[in-house]
Amino acid sequence: MSDIIIREIREKDLAMLKSLIVEAFGDGWNLGRFNRDSDLYEPLLDTYLSIFLNSSTFGKVAEVDGRAVGAILVSAQGEEEKFRTFQKNVAPNTLALLTATESERNDIVEHLSVSFQTIGALLENKVDSYDSSLELIVVSKHAQGLKVGQALWNDASTYLKSKKCKSLYLIADSASNFGFYEHNGFLRTAEKRAEYNYSNGQKHFDVFIYEYNF
Repeated sequence: MSDIIIREIREKDLAMLKSLIVEAFGDGWNLGRFNRDSDLYEPLLDTYLSIFLNSSTFGKVAEVDGRAVGAILVSAQGEEEKFRTFQKNVAPNTLALLTATESERNDIVEHLSVSFQTIGALLENKVDSYDSSLELIVVSKHAQGLKVGQALWNDASTYLKSKKCKSLYLIADSASNFGFYEHNGFLRTAEKRAEYNYSNGQKHFDVFIYEYNF
């Protein structure tokens, strides 16, 4: 069995992170609406990734046989956000989004607004009860079964314990591998259906809050 090496996230890992995001969440994030050759595809991925990077205080990458196959990002209350400097100049992304067609812009706005409204409703009156969050955990399908996700979570939970964190939350949906969270002792505490009215039809996902107590 190949060894799993856990290391710090580097700026050059951003392309790998975006690739794993597409693999894990592409359908849920409506990326299939946009051709990969579209001028909007990379700006959208940068936007989605920045949501996680901007609030994270800790991040690690898992390597197997010299290949990056997974990553985790978490946030601990009161700690410095470490990855904001990884972000590109937003001007090109903003310009690309401004050149979108009306239906493309409507789909982008629909996705972001419904997602944020749903998450906001789930966290209302609850977010202050947590002192940490699991922002992102992704593992390549090629590394499934190697316990890469477990190794990443073990490293992140050690960090959070070292920062005296007591409780963590994460947002998951019905398209994600929430069985992993339940296997590791996370408890589902709330759920809400998100209804998206895209130009190519309606989609819905059940969105969940999971919490973990250290």
